[in-house]
Amino acid sequence: MATHPGPPPNAETVSRESLANREGYKHRFLGTVVPPPVPADSGSETVILPYTDFSVVFRPDRRLAEATAVTIDGANLIDAPRNDDWRFDPRNPEAQQAGGPVYKDNPLDKGHLARRLDPVWGVEASTANSDTFHYTDTAWQMDIFNQGKQLW
Repeated sequence: MATHPGPPPNAETVSRESLANREGYKHRFLGTVVPPPVPADSGSETVILPYTDFSVVFRPDRRLAEATAVTIDGANLIDAPRNDDWRFDPRNPEAQQAGGPVYKDNPLDKGHLARRLDPVWGVEASTANSDTFHYTDTAWQMDIFNQGKQLW
């Protein structure tokens, strides 16, 4: 992996406008169409949130992601620094996202559902790295598992 010389990973200001042009997961990246996952329960409301080289299938009723789809270019991965600047996605109401208070004073930890380094490649690596730090891309994990190097 190359080291990314650019600005800190979460240096951009995140707004509805700044996220408006995110393309998300690329369906034809492998040369054939590989659609993103969809919920088995068609009665569940989902919102597709495109980020840089990944998309989140989000469940507002549960305040968590149902699934993610990531475009990975392993030959061009960048070793971007981690900042842990977790934030709400302004495209969804904060009340529909499991944000900071959910993780306060308990053993729950924020785990990336789309692995942080997987979409971090190419010229938009810094932006992709930053995008993974939205609460919409979290999966609840027990802190001992998420932070424990011996368990991973």
